[in-house]
Amino acid sequence: MRALPPPHGGQDQLMADTDPAAEDLQQRGWKRYEELRPDELAELVQRTPVAFWPLGLIEHHGWHLPVGYDGLKAEQLCRRIATRTGGVILPVMWWGAGGGHDRFLWTHYQDPAATAAVLTTTARQLLQFGFRVLLLVAGHYPWQGLLDEHLPPLQREFDDRLLLWGTEVSLGGDAVKRAGDHAAREETSYGLALFPHLVKQGALSPGRGDSAWPAGRPPPEESRHPGVCFEPADPLFAQMGADARTASAERGEEGLALLVEHLASIVHAYLPAPEGGADPPG
Repeated sequence: MRALPPPHGGQDQLMADTDPAAEDLQQRGWKRYEELRPDELAELVQRTPVAFWPLGLIEHHGWHLPVGYDGLKAEQLCRRIATRTGGVILPVMWWGAGGGHDRFLWTHYQDPAATAAVLTTTARQLLQFGFRVLLLVAGHYPWQGLLDEHLPPLQREFDDRLLLWGTEVSLGGDAVKRAGDHAAREETSYGLALFPHLVKQGALSPGRGDSAWPAGRPPPEESRHPGVCFEPADPLFAQMGADARTASAERGEEGLALLVEHLASIVHAYLPAPEGGADPPG
């Protein structure tokens, strides 16, 4: 399977310039959807009809993680899998819905109906355009409900295609079981494994006040999500789960590597042998 030459510059070049751990862009076997011309997309669909769509959210993830954590996590997982399979990665879908942090500053939840409309319209278009494998990787756990509700009808309509969807917790099924939380030990470990330059463990310090809230005051008790820390002075503010200060890149990498291998093997098993009998990317 011949890979198209990588695009010059663009978002990945910026990442390579700022992230010392960035992959060798010349060796990857995947492309960015938004950077390709129509003829390039048509050729890619003929040779490697695999599309990845990272689904994220803008949401408070504690003092130490970026507010775009969910989308960043999903995109990095897509990149790792696509390096093994080839294909194209769509821009991150940032506008998700649902969760327990709607009262937190810097969080943007959307109307679930609007989010579902973008999800189903785009997924249908990709399948109509000829992609045979569609992998939707969600970084925000409440995406799971929307995906489970709206994608099965598409799978039935396009019953000769492979649709995979879920989070790092669900995508591996019984074969690769991973734990999840919110901005706590598990998600922080994934962040340390996937984009350590954006994780600042030193920011987990006490002392913030009510200015951390949009209205300058915390939400009433009855509207607080169970298990979430609502005290801005606490280093673990906004977290739900085990202490993020116990996270490690090794913990995150262990499970993610198994998940990437598992999903890549599913894609390889589904697609027919490439032209010339060469092995797929990876």
